[in-house]
Amino acid sequence: MDLELLHTFVAVVRLQGMRRAAETLHLTQPAVSARIAALERQLEVQLFERRGRRLHLTSAGQVLLEESRGVLGAAEALERRLSSQRGRQSGTLRLATIDAVSIYLLPEIYLEFRRSHPEIELLVQVVDSRRVLAAVRRREVDLGFVALPGSGRPAAESQLRVVPIFEDVLVCVGSPAHPLAGRRRLDLGMLAAQPLILYSRGSHTRATLDRVFRAHGLSPLVAMETESPEAMKRLAEVGVGLAILPLAQVRADLEAGRLCRLEPHDARFSRTLAVVTRSGRPLEPPAARFIALLHARFPPLRGGKRSRDPSHDGSRLEKDRKRRRS
Repeated sequence: MDLELLHTFVAVVRLQGMRRAAETLHLTQPAVSARIAALERQLEVQLFERRGRRLHLTSAGQVLLEESRGVLGAAEALERRLSSQRGRQSGTLRLATIDAVSIYLLPEIYLEFRRSHPEIELLVQVVDSRRVLAAVRRREVDLGFVALPGSGRPAAESQLRVVPIFEDVLVCVGSPAHPLAGRRRLDLGMLAAQPLILYSRGSHTRATLDRVFRAHGLSPLVAMETESPEAMKRLAEVGVGLAILPLAQVRADLEAGRLCRLEPHDARFSRTLAVVTRSGRPLEPPAARFIALLHARFPPLRGGKRSRDPSHDGSRLEKDRKRRRS
């Protein structure tokens, strides 16, 4: 049934005549008459009968009037729902992420998402993992990206769904003039005895690093704490101390000789990066599209996860390091 014809029929009944209906619908009276005639042909019934100068509903017309309220009401409800979906698709996607994820994992995904969905505004806030979790929990953002704590998962987060997507290699770096820079063999105890510049206490990455030191029975000498990896890198470069940072973040500095890598033979640092959503509720369309792009590039990690580096795993730096070991 043509809903436009049905609207015209209801207007004729409500306004008690074709002339008034034509004025309200901004049509000519012959156009309204043609629509009523077309509706009668579709339904194969007569809807009105003329008594003098007035139109009266037939029994079939009365049935149609009673049923039309439900039909038009359902059509309007459907339009509202579809309009809401269109609004979501052309709305805003809010992300909260730690800096390393936003800088090294997501730029290409940001670009692809903006190209394929230019109508969706992308808002990204860069904070630490604890604030990311809080923002997702409070529904302030649609998606969050965190570094998991040393235990491998946030504590008691039934409200959140956490999906590991990346094992991030962390390396110890310092100034090329550091006394340990020329040593061929280092152990973790030697690094722990040096002044270290570490992530702030309470952060998930700091918990991961502390867990490695504790496993070796060591208490590191912490010279400085900061939430800024860029500050840590610069402080290590000028010789304030050693820093333990994501390999992707210091790769260019290592290759340029601004930093040197000090790798203990008896320990390895890494952290797991994950995407976080609210559990128990489906993602809105923009968030679902972003997740699809994310998992196409970084599938969820399974049991036998392996280390990956976002800026090309098989880089020249890694190949040189492996050759030195062999």
